Amino acid sequence: MTLFLAILAPILGMLGVVAGAFLNEFLRRRNRRELYASKIFEKRLAAYEELADHIHSGWEIASEAASNLKLSKEERHALVSEAVMAIARHGDRHRLYLDEELRGYCTAVFMGAEDILDAPEADREELRADMNKGVSEAYRMIAEDSGIAEVDKLFKAINRPRIDGPFIDRLRELRGKMKGR
Repeated sequence: MTLFLAILAPILGMLGVVAGAFLNEFLRRRNRRELYASKIFEKRLAAYEELADHIHSGWEIASEAASNLKLSKEERHALVSEAVMAIARHGDRHRLYLDEELRGYCTAVFMGAEDILDAPEADREELRADMNKGVSEAYRMIAEDSGIAEVDKLFKAINRPRIDGPFIDRLRELRGKMKGR
């Protein structure tokens, strides 16, 4: 029995050293990933914030091009093209941090806005509404892919804010009608 314990103790000791080495390596790699994850999240968030700003600027430009009868077709095309190119350039600069499909969607969301005024008058409001819906979808996808949507849900779960009032109730009512379309 003592011989068995004399052999078993060193074997268990060696197994403990090997297991400790593997555990140490596992924890070291996990800590390194967590260190990089926060830095990457910050860069992704900044890239998505800037993308949202480009979408807002593009919406202002596209709305002007889709409603200003004083602009020529060439002027409308030049305005919308610059907005589209600004989004595309931003997506290319931040391709490591922005989702590829979302970059493509955001680049294309204003394409064709310059042609809204050339459409029959009866179709123009629907075309503007489609553009606005595309912009809303872009913002939703940006919030989801950037992590903002999840963080917002977490904050609301923690804080449980009571955000209401006549104006907000009316907004919710109108949103409900818009979703029902």
